[in-house]
Amino acid sequence: MRVAIIDDVMQEAEDTKTLVLSRDAASNTIIFSSGTEFVQAYKNKHDFDVIFLDIEMHGLDGLETARAIREYDQQVVIVFTTRMAQYAVAGYEVDAISYLVKPISAESFALAWRKIERIVSSRVVEQIAIETTDGNLYVKTSDIYYMEVRSHKLYYYTAHGVLTAWNSLKAAFTQVENSNFALISRYNVVNLAHVNKYDPVSGDIMVHDTSLHVSRSARREISNKLLEFHARNA
Repeated sequence: MRVAIIDDVMQEAEDTKTLVLSRDAASNTIIFSSGTEFVQAYKNKHDFDVIFLDIEMHGLDGLETARAIREYDQQVVIVFTTRMAQYAVAGYEVDAISYLVKPISAESFALAWRKIERIVSSRVVEQIAIETTDGNLYVKTSDIYYMEVRSHKLYYYTAHGVLTAWNSLKAAFTQVENSNFALISRYNVVNLAHVNKYDPVSGDIMVHDTSLHVSRSARREISNKLLEFHARNA
């Protein structure tokens, strides 16, 4: 996740950054000390998924900054941070999805972050290039149910049928490991979004109408990944 924090109180900005990293340790998070600094840097390069924006700032305040952002970016997620709860109503004007009252609690941040993840993931359409036996094809990762290696060939089971590729399972997993995919054995990678049922005792996992098997060493990790996936999308 690409995150901007705009706050003229550095300690409060750092506190917000700590909360972000607690939810997404791999996030690219940048702090800006004023609305003016951010607007000047951002107007020509829209490269953030979410902006945490303090309302009460000197110079260009949070609401004015949000109005400036919306002039050229209607998609970025805006979350207001404030010490004054009565400012929250201002968020509707600029389509802010939430407001967080300082000091921000871990519980309220977790609720906001869950909403952020749902919105951002719904906007991202990821495609990968697959070198099939019939040539290169571009496929949405969301359309892939699972992958299977068999007889030195890799098979992609997708919403549009089965694709046969000359690739290793390891290389194919590398293409999608930042999405909702998990390696369940040396033979299969599954898309967690398409898992219907999982028995961690037997290792049986159902992907649509196909039963696959999770290796014993991977069962606990798959259980955790499924829990995390459904928590994010609850």
